[in-house]
Amino acid sequence: MNRREFLRAAGGSAAAVAATAQSAAAQEGGGNESSGGGGGGGTQTVAVGPGNSLVFEPAELAIAPGTTVEFVWESDGHNVVPESVPEGASWEGTGPESELFDTGYTYTHTFSTLGDYEYVCSPHATAGMVGTITVTENPGSGGGGEKELHELGVPIQAHWVGASTILGIIVTIVYTFYILKYGESANTGNTGGGE
Repeated sequence: MNRREFLRAAGGSAAAVAATAQSAAAQEGGGNESSGGGGGGGTQTVAVGPGNSLVFEPAELAIAPGTTVEFVWESDGHNVVPESVPEGASWEGTGPESELFDTGYTYTHTFSTLGDYEYVCSPHATAGMVGTITVTENPGSGGGGEKELHELGVPIQAHWVGASTILGIIVTIVYTFYILKYGESANTGNTGGGE
């Protein structure tokens, strides 16, 4: 490989790295807009017993302060009873543990105090009908169903930006080493054969 071919290959690699980094940065900027966290003042829905199953769906929900959560009953004989709430929160759920509601019933509450709200359906808690609502300032970056994307504590798009940056550094180091070690290629020098 002569110097010009190497420069073309290295330049193409650097351009690909830059394009990947720009694409990842653009995705990172718009990624939270479509996440399930929702913004303050919005509404999120939790299905109560969907398909006659003994679950809340979603079982874990991350929301911003001021978000209203609407619990919608999709099967009979359930309630929403808080097990633990943050200090200063006034959420009481649907009322007494003995009071149950049927399909079509809805219950709403606006959550303002930061923290975790753990709740159950009292007759079905032992069957696993439990849920958690996390009220946080930044719901799209830490809770709910996105935990798999945040294993290292950073949104997945930032991982791609970091990987692209490291690749760019490696390409630069290889390029610099090649130029320092070999300089001008033997194929591009004087080809006359004499002095």
